[in-house]
Amino acid sequence: MQKIIFGRSFNFWEEKEKEIFEKSGVHIDKYPSFVAKMSSGLLKSLKKKLIKARRKRINMTVNKEQKIRMYRTMTRIRELENKLEQIYRDGKLNGHLHTSHGEEAIAVGVMEALSEKDIIFSNHRGHGHYLARGTSPKNIMAECYGKVTGTNQGRSGSMYLVDSERGMPVASGIVGGNICVATGSALASLIKQDNIVTLSIFGDGATNIGFFHEALNMAALWNLPIVYICENNQYGEATKREQHQKVKNISDRAIAYAMSGLTIDGTDVIKVYESVKQAVEKARRGGGPTLVECVAYRLRGHSAGDLAVYRPKGEEEEWMKIHDPIKKYKKQLLEQGVLNSQEVEKIEKKIQKEIKEAVRFAVESEAPLAETVGKYVYQED
Repeated sequence: MQKIIFGRSFNFWEEKEKEIFEKSGVHIDKYPSFVAKMSSGLLKSLKKKLIKARRKRINMTVNKEQKIRMYRTMTRIRELENKLEQIYRDGKLNGHLHTSHGEEAIAVGVMEALSEKDIIFSNHRGHGHYLARGTSPKNIMAECYGKVTGTNQGRSGSMYLVDSERGMPVASGIVGGNICVATGSALASLIKQDNIVTLSIFGDGATNIGFFHEALNMAALWNLPIVYICENNQYGEATKREQHQKVKNISDRAIAYAMSGLTIDGTDVIKVYESVKQAVEKARRGGGPTLVECVAYRLRGHSAGDLAVYRPKGEEEEWMKIHDPIKKYKKQLLEQGVLNSQEVEKIEKKIQKEIKEAVRFAVESEAPLAETVGKYVYQED
């Protein structure tokens, strides 16, 4: 029997899946995560069998309505952030603004994979996460303007959005700040046995901090129902990822904690949906945590005031041309006949109108009164 040894990029999540390998003459050690160092056609064949087996257990079908909804949401995220960027640079917004241009497929694919009761902890680059979960663009825009109709009654601005009705507690502006809190949420679900899965969303830079390693160790040790989503957008602020990490794939860090980990194309919304759906349902069944690395590219600077002059010439243009998730997905839908050009144009115009209305709503909303400054600091009855 050929023995599988630790390497990269492929994990075994189910006892039944080990049987598929063993029937093919491959011995699997008794650990929760395994990675194959095989370049032969055998590995490719086995991978296909596993993917087919997983899809039978989880309904992975994406119908026409879902596909159109995902395109609509990705377009809404891009349009809202384009408008926010413009308003910010016109000097009409206070505080910081971090957009997710180029990462829309991650937000949409992830949220599409969840149930209504699941819990998500977002970060400072979170507009897309909230929009994909169903938060109104009016409330997000109003919060960025500091108005009482905002998600936080105008008290936080862009970086600390809240939508508790949709399972999204306050986002964290601290790099990696949500990772331990999300792990605590998963521990609570394990204790209560409420069948809820928690997601923690963070960037590649956050995987270097102590919080990340402490949380993954605890989650693996206690088999917590949590999925860690790393949005690898190639840069930690102004530092290229290869300059702050030696590891080739961030998902390989899961191996140290005997945890499932995988690296996927974060510009492919269907791939994100399918991969996260599998990880979420695995966690819900008691299969433990997963680290999902979604590889994309930040098509803007770290924040709206950052012109990203530190990037090599032509890098951003190349990614925009080849890997823009919205352009890729629109091309795919047109080729599949899911949408035609007239329908695409109608969707885009409708969303442009929606975002203009969100700006009007925010501008016309009232600012918080000075005497209410002490409200909403603590939970109120």
